[in-house]
Amino acid sequence: MPSMKSSISAVMFVLLAGFLACAGADVAVAQSAPYAITAPNGVDEEDFVQIGGIKQWVTIRGDDRANPVLLIIGGTQVDGPGAILSPYIRTFQPWEKDFTVVQWDPRGAGKTFVANGATLGSDLTIDRLVQDGLALSEYLRGRLGKRKIVLLGVNFGSTLAVKMIQAKPEMFSAYVAAGQIVKPRAERERYGYERLLRLATAANDEASLADLRTSGPTPFREPRDPVRVAAFQKVYVKYRAPVPANPMQEAMSAPHWTPQELMAAQAAALQNEKALGHSWGESFDYGSLGGRLAVPVFVIQGAEDTNAPPPMAKAWLDELKAPKKVFVTIPGAGNHALETHTTAFLDFLVQHVRPIANSKPKR
Repeated sequence: MPSMKSSISAVMFVLLAGFLACAGADVAVAQSAPYAITAPNGVDEEDFVQIGGIKQWVTIRGDDRANPVLLIIGGTQVDGPGAILSPYIRTFQPWEKDFTVVQWDPRGAGKTFVANGATLGSDLTIDRLVQDGLALSEYLRGRLGKRKIVLLGVNFGSTLAVKMIQAKPEMFSAYVAAGQIVKPRAERERYGYERLLRLATAANDEASLADLRTSGPTPFREPRDPVRVAAFQKVYVKYRAPVPANPMQEAMSAPHWTPQELMAAQAAALQNEKALGHSWGESFDYGSLGGRLAVPVFVIQGAEDTNAPPPMAKAWLDELKAPKKVFVTIPGAGNHALETHTTAFLDFLVQHVRPIANSKPKR
């Protein structure tokens, strides 16, 4: 559920802190050999890039520089700002055969947060993040010799990506949404609650139905009642779609990351929610994402996604004017579809997006 962001981040923070407490502060980061790119025309760059007046962490990985560039905007696990995917190199390694994959820790998130004094800064706004994203896209076009790149927006990143394309469509060959959010949290929370009601009713699950009566459709509204929250979470966990296996273990294996930085990244996500998440989730003008996009648009949703409910995303796409539009759901996948069904995503990207990005297919 969207409003479970702070709860999930807090749990991950506690788990990681516990790991460090047991293992000690000098835990060795895994060697980068398993992730090394050795192809003669490959690219493997991880460094800070000066964007918007500050150092921002960017990774560029791929087996062939001739491949299309895919810039991932936003993260997952939670729907709001501050989430990142850059430590999950293993998840996206298969993509590097067909795309040059770019991960970005934006202002106030991940290693960028750490490098800039572990503070969000006073200018953390959607408009500022959009401008940073455009500056990064311009940098990538020059660095990698591409006229256009592909954007992939994930949850909160889908807002930024659409705004980027609206501002500078000439920089992008296509837009892919891996969880397009088009409605405020309250509407998405109600959708998730009604989904649980349907599943519990179909299963004749009286215990879960009783818990849902206790929680009601808005258990995460402030001021929160712990009893209502606990009742909802019990049912949510019971009926949720697949989640990634051992994400913390994968993050811990990533080169260039220390355990302390991973802890700081989780703290940054919590701070982002307080600084920007509420206004984005509650009062952002989602109508501003409609109208027209001057590039092909591909929306790929987990069929059981409640962060970005498929019916809402499809209604948005149906109304949108674009040169090409494709909507796909992945059966059985939920809020974490990008991580749990990465092969399905890649197959779709290779078949539908890669040819549009003007690169000779390899498959």
